[in-house]
Amino acid sequence: MTYTSRFIGIDISKSSFDICVLPDMHSASFSNDAGGIARFIAFLAQLDGIERLVVEPTGGYERSVVHTLLAARLPVAKVNARQIRQFARACGQLSKTDRIDAFVLADYARRMETKDLAPSSPAQVVLIDLVSRYRQLSHMIVQEKNRLEKLGARADATARAWIEETLSFLLQQRQSVVDAMEACLQSDEDLAVKAKVLMSLKGIGLRTACLLIAGLPELGLLNKGQIAKLVGVAPINRDSGLMRGKRMIAGGRKPVRDALYIAALPAIRFDPAMKAVFERL
Repeated sequence: MTYTSRFIGIDISKSSFDICVLPDMHSASFSNDAGGIARFIAFLAQLDGIERLVVEPTGGYERSVVHTLLAARLPVAKVNARQIRQFARACGQLSKTDRIDAFVLADYARRMETKDLAPSSPAQVVLIDLVSRYRQLSHMIVQEKNRLEKLGARADATARAWIEETLSFLLQQRQSVVDAMEACLQSDEDLAVKAKVLMSLKGIGLRTACLLIAGLPELGLLNKGQIAKLVGVAPINRDSGLMRGKRMIAGGRKPVRDALYIAALPAIRFDPAMKAVFERL
């Protein structure tokens, strides 16, 4: 049977990924390596009318698959895992296996509107990796500082020296990452322009600008309301009948929201416009 539109769900793990093609109800599994991805692309070349492929974030295991699909100019969407699970429950699908998850992703692609990913520039990919490393190092620095603080005055001098040595190395490497982020911005005109606009605002420096550009590539492509929803800072109505509930924020991209919170603290102190809005709210 020939279909005019096909929707493909891809459930990705560390070593392999399962796919489901709807409405064909065809399932298959491929290894998550160069050979397996190449076989998957060859499989897709045999299909007509591919309208959308949907994946969910898996901590980075999906990157090679997504990058290859975008390079092949295929329509790929990445959907929040929580939305996929809520969709599955709403459809009465409580069981969970790799094959079932692939079907749920394909069904989501068929029934729900999604936004296709835009290909990232080489500099954007590098910046994302650098920001990820910056966050890792910052987390380890906090851990080492906590360990040093908990040693106390009577701690063994050797143990203290080891922690201080590790802490010094982590701080040096983090600074190297910051320098690499700055060089990455300067190597790409589009990223450099975005960073310049962001850093023109009080409270946003180089590091915060990099965090926002890496975590929110949609900047400049969507309006302010859509961006606010993506980040998770848009107030959500909670009304029923005559009851008017308190507006609250929820969901969104927590790392981006965290970066904005840190930027907002000095902004409401030193930017008169921001301060006026903060005091009014």
